[in-house]
Amino acid sequence: MTSTYCFIWWIMNFYDAEKILLDSIYKIDTEIIDIEDAYNRVLAEDLVVDKNVPDFNRSPIDGYCFNFNDTIGATKDTPKIFDVIEVVPCGNVPTKKIETNKTIKVLTGAKLPEGANSVIRYEDVNVENDKLTLYNELKENENVILIGEDVKKDTKLQEEGSLIDIGTIGILSSIGRKKVKVYKELKIGFVSTGSEIVEVSDKVTDGKIYNSNRFIFDGILKKNNLNYKYYGIVKDDLNETKNIFKKALYECDIVISTGGVSVGDYDLVSSAISEIGYKILIDRIDMKPGMACSIAKNNNKYIFALSGNPMSSVTTFYAICLPAIKKLLGYKNFKNEYFKVVLKNSFNKKIKNLRFLRGKLTIEDGIAMFTINLDQGNIVVKSLIDSNAMIKVENVDEVKAGMKFDCMMI
Repeated sequence: MTSTYCFIWWIMNFYDAEKILLDSIYKIDTEIIDIEDAYNRVLAEDLVVDKNVPDFNRSPIDGYCFNFNDTIGATKDTPKIFDVIEVVPCGNVPTKKIETNKTIKVLTGAKLPEGANSVIRYEDVNVENDKLTLYNELKENENVILIGEDVKKDTKLQEEGSLIDIGTIGILSSIGRKKVKVYKELKIGFVSTGSEIVEVSDKVTDGKIYNSNRFIFDGILKKNNLNYKYYGIVKDDLNETKNIFKKALYECDIVISTGGVSVGDYDLVSSAISEIGYKILIDRIDMKPGMACSIAKNNNKYIFALSGNPMSSVTTFYAICLPAIKKLLGYKNFKNEYFKVVLKNSFNKKIKNLRFLRGKLTIEDGIAMFTINLDQGNIVVKSLIDSNAMIKVENVDEVKAGMKFDCMMI
């Protein structure tokens, strides 16, 4: 069987492909969820606090509180004597206020009474029969957690499109907010294609290979907080390929596939995509690895059909697909973040156009250093071991130690 898809032998510039895909992206719908389910979700609203945190002055220690003016002049030789008129545990409200020569014992976290603006540790004073002896002066607001010291009312803490982290959850809970507005999660499907691949649980026979792409992408998707459904292996058959894509797209917002996007007689994925009514936005990108791919859209659903070569599919996913997924999810900062690194080793190949090189980023004496994995083959899965980043190299005659390149984390 041969493909019925008409291939256009034109390779799209990487930056054009990036722009075309990102410009096509819409934002997914929003929902309101409980904060216990909100970790690592994307905010669909600006986070503006509607109250001070804390909303009363309180003590950070077990001690005694005063009006600091009453402590002026207290020394070891000329101590001052105060009456202890109340004890306020954490969670209780004082019933008395601070007056001249009066003090109140407060435990850690307790609300300070009216008139109190300084606290001393209980071990730094002497108390007998409700009489406290103070041996030193205190400063205004010494050992006092002030109203709004953590967050002041009407402060914008995070913008819409930010990732909810433990700090966000902490603030939401501290102001008594039970729910938060977020962008919905994407439903992602993953399909492996190719008559030559078998599942790891099956017996491999002559001419067959195990389905490593499934587990590579299982790790990548989980690392990026993306849930997915696996739809299995589809053989090199046009109708079967169309049917599996239809099923996955009925249930999912995005389908990621690996294999079947080159130009061989049995590379049928692009044909299947076209015949089920999807418009192919990108068909081959001028980058290495990862040139072979087909990215398509229909009714706000996407297909990311990637190469069957593991390193090609991984590179295309990180360089092109992940920013698009993040934009779909509502991220404000969805593009890959590149930063400069210094090479620790050389890569003795002339690089034409654009190439991504895998390797390991380390920080040495405050400098971002990058070690290129010298085995950069498209099918060399072992090169991912200890690789945590990629550098972007364009039109370079020699890649030598000491040179600087743009780098992104993977």
